[in-house]
Amino acid sequence: MTRLAIAGAGWAGRVHTLAASAVSGATVPLIATRSVGSAEVLASEIGARPVTADQLPGSAEAVVVATPPPDHAALAVRLLSAGTAVLIEKPLAATLTEADAIVAAAEATGAAACYAENLLFAPALDVAVNRRVALGAIDHLEVRMAQPMPTWGHFAEPLTAGGVLFDLGVHALAVLLVLARDDEPVALRARLGSSRDDGADDVGRVEVRFASDLIASIDVSWNSDVIEWSAEASSPTGVVRVDFQPDVTVEVNGTSVPVPHVDSEIDARIFDLGYHAQLEGFCSVVARRGGRVCPAGFGRSMLEMVCAAYVSAGRDGDEVLLPYDGPRDVTPLQLWRG
Repeated sequence: MTRLAIAGAGWAGRVHTLAASAVSGATVPLIATRSVGSAEVLASEIGARPVTADQLPGSAEAVVVATPPPDHAALAVRLLSAGTAVLIEKPLAATLTEADAIVAAAEATGAAACYAENLLFAPALDVAVNRRVALGAIDHLEVRMAQPMPTWGHFAEPLTAGGVLFDLGVHALAVLLVLARDDEPVALRARLGSSRDDGADDVGRVEVRFASDLIASIDVSWNSDVIEWSAEASSPTGVVRVDFQPDVTVEVNGTSVPVPHVDSEIDARIFDLGYHAQLEGFCSVVARRGGRVCPAGFGRSMLEMVCAAYVSAGRDGDEVLLPYDGPRDVTPLQLWRG
């Protein structure tokens, strides 16, 4: 059995709790939040004990950090320094200095520090990546993630770390890099806009230049009336498209191809969006059986690209070279707004 504590009782905490219920051998004895009161509802639903975050890891062997991003580093570093494995929700941290501290703590103790980029575990992306191989060198690659403005949890409060590019952009960039395969990103340029009272971005476009001279793009928005999460890659020999939301599909040259689905009483999105496979791999690592995980270092790389994009947006879309070598101790939003 793998005993997991879930830090955070909001939407992300609930999703990981559902995923744990579908992982063989995983249990959730503890739900932790800043105050016990906010953990009580979710804990009572699954028969767990509500605790405060400073009581972790308690009886748990590993902790899923699903708190707001500015809280990730302090908790993760403390747990890793004590040798406790962690799975940290995206984005990895609010600043690169915090991300560096997470990676350093894991390296110092050897404790597993994993990054929760669930889409990299989505069955549809696996199918799309396999089909993309046949395209050879691609000349078009785009990822689009548009949805209504989130109104729950910390999103309803003034955002200080970043907006839609910080939140959805890390998803989009991860999918972009996987579909680009071995092509190395060498530079990017970005434009951001905001209609929020707090000035955080709610629409953005990033163009990434790769070593092959491919110019790929991501578009992210919180201003859409509907949800669309999709990616498309093409070459002179064909087109591969994957949709994650609202429906999960993969098309090759306009024809649908099969995508594995799971028949379960649990919300199908837990499986379709990769949460189940992600947590299954993490539990396997905790149990020292080996497993497919995404390391915290990848999360740091995504945050570096995000920071480079906010810098570019602050310079009216000027190109910023990669790897990013700018300030690490400020938030992406500060890099854009100053």
